[in-house]
Amino acid sequence: MKRAFLHILFAICVTMGFVACNYNNAGDLDVSGSCLIEKIVLNGQYVGAIDVPHRLIKVKVPVDYTEKADMTVTELILSEGATANIKVGDHLYLNEAKNIQVTNGSLVMNYQLSVRNDEAVLNVFLLEGVKGVINQDEKTVTISLMGNHGLDLANATFEAYCSEDAVCSPASGTRGNFTAPFVLTVTDNTATAKYTVNVEVMDKPKALFVGDAENIEKLNDEEKAAAKWLTGNLSGAAYASWEDIAGGNIPLDECQFIFFHRNTGSYGNALGFANAETGAMAALPKIKEFWKNGGGIVLSRSAVNYAIALGAMPEDAYPNNVWGGGGNGSDLMGADPWHFFACDRSHPLWNGLVTYPGAPDNAIYTLDNNYTICNTTSQYGFWDAYQEGVPAVEMKTGARALGGDNTVSSWELKAYNGEFGKGGIICFGTGLFDWHSPTEYESVYHENMGKIMLNAFDYLTK
Repeated sequence: MKRAFLHILFAICVTMGFVACNYNNAGDLDVSGSCLIEKIVLNGQYVGAIDVPHRLIKVKVPVDYTEKADMTVTELILSEGATANIKVGDHLYLNEAKNIQVTNGSLVMNYQLSVRNDEAVLNVFLLEGVKGVINQDEKTVTISLMGNHGLDLANATFEAYCSEDAVCSPASGTRGNFTAPFVLTVTDNTATAKYTVNVEVMDKPKALFVGDAENIEKLNDEEKAAAKWLTGNLSGAAYASWEDIAGGNIPLDECQFIFFHRNTGSYGNALGFANAETGAMAALPKIKEFWKNGGGIVLSRSAVNYAIALGAMPEDAYPNNVWGGGGNGSDLMGADPWHFFACDRSHPLWNGLVTYPGAPDNAIYTLDNNYTICNTTSQYGFWDAYQEGVPAVEMKTGARALGGDNTVSSWELKAYNGEFGKGGIICFGTGLFDWHSPTEYESVYHENMGKIMLNAFDYLTK
């Protein structure tokens, strides 16, 4: 009976977030009270918002408040009989979150106290699903559309995602007139910001994501995420189908950059790619002309064989180590996500990346804990013709190796003029160059994907 009581008590304590001080003698346990923080006030005026289920306390201060390093507890109300590791009159350093421990008898509850300035920031803006490029310094949003966009800009629906606690006016999910500059006001108590939304209707794009579908929404989830990243982060970027390119509907004379990310089964050789990717092959003359004229290209996942079709790699130099079926959900990252290693960490492609604490300097992270990928890969393994490693791969392909892990999974090819850099082709054959996770995750290292692409754009176009 005593053992059963202990089991039940332990389950209750775990469920409610309590930790008993003594499990050895049930008779010594005092669980009659509770460990709630009912109210906390700092500096006589800043009242904490208490989230009991998650044991979080948030105190908001004005946007220009700078004294978080020394704040005074002026009121603290706890459950009857409870005590805490802070008291009224204490001075707290709150430039970072502080742990507050409340004890009542044998029960203990830990809270996290954080102080945040009011903040009015627009993080994401979508116009009928098209993501805008936000310039936080100038407080502008640019929506780039092709001339045949088909939207009613005089009465278009928008979605706005703002910083925590901020609201926008007009409200997200409503309609507005975007035929002229549209002003969106974001507010959070003492913080206010006005963003001006401009719709840029292009006849000639500066950058393109190219795919099989007639529009972005009809792409598979992986390709759609990649396409939306490009159009939402590079001003003047748009989506085009291979049919648009082949038919001359999208002029390329002012385009500087093309991104082709193909999420499908691996081909294994250039002929398999050519037979399967009929749309890309139909547009080949236009893309080859674009490359000859100095346009930069990024090819990723199963698209890397397009470099052979373009004549940038020898016909027999296709990746020898390929797998994957293009689906989602085959691999789930752990606390230390998979990564590959840069051959030269000083290459401009790897500038400004966030890395895992304690990882080697040349480790490149693009995924996060709980991120799920399909891991479709086209890379060069070091065996057969490539048994000597990186130098043999480079000799075989004419490429410069960028990264891998006992492989070459990322590489760059020369521009048509025979030089690396501007007008060249970058190939990401690694399965870790992934844009869409069907599972929820907290983004830390996945932000590196965008940084790598922006670096690639600068490297290939400037």
